Amino acid sequence: MHAAPSFEEVIELQNKAIEMQYQHWLHKELGTFQFWLLLLVLVVPWLLWWKYADKKRLVEILLYGFMVLTVATVLDEVGCQLNLWEYYYDIEPYFPRLIPLNYSALPVSFMLIYQAFPTWRKFVIAHTALAAVFAFICEPFLIWLKIYKTFQWEHIYSFPLYIIIPIFLRWLVLFIAGKQQQAKTKNEPSRDGAV
Repeated sequence: MHAAPSFEEVIELQNKAIEMQYQHWLHKELGTFQFWLLLLVLVVPWLLWWKYADKKRLVEILLYGFMVLTVATVLDEVGCQLNLWEYYYDIEPYFPRLIPLNYSALPVSFMLIYQAFPTWRKFVIAHTALAAVFAFICEPFLIWLKIYKTFQWEHIYSFPLYIIIPIFLRWLVLFIAGKQQQAKTKNEPSRDGAV
């Protein structure tokens, strides 16, 4: 039986992996077609969002978007750590997850649907359509571009997640907004001046 590595040995191996990762990114990823495409995917959705965002609801919509960003990043981290999938390209060398999708494409598209479809029925229908696009068109396209590789994951597994996550997060944002409204109403003075 092998002895467990010391903490110092683990750190040494991590440092070597970080240097290898940087060298790989510098010589194999930076400046490639995939790199520039991912950079566009990071920037363009936010420019479009700013143009079309309902500026009267910025806080609510951004809260929803940042919740999407957080959940997407955590789930992506878990999936990569469990070797369910991995990414061959990214716009920077140190974060092992696909920043343009987690920080831009997913949250922006989800926020636009959140803003555009105020009823639950329309919201669910829109997200079901978007889930089909992400799971069955975008993911295979990323594989074809050699940006994304699945190991123990099928596109069909992504489909329900692209529906369940926005539904839960919409419910959560509406719940929080409801609690805020209750607190405001509770603390407002009555119209006759009595407190």
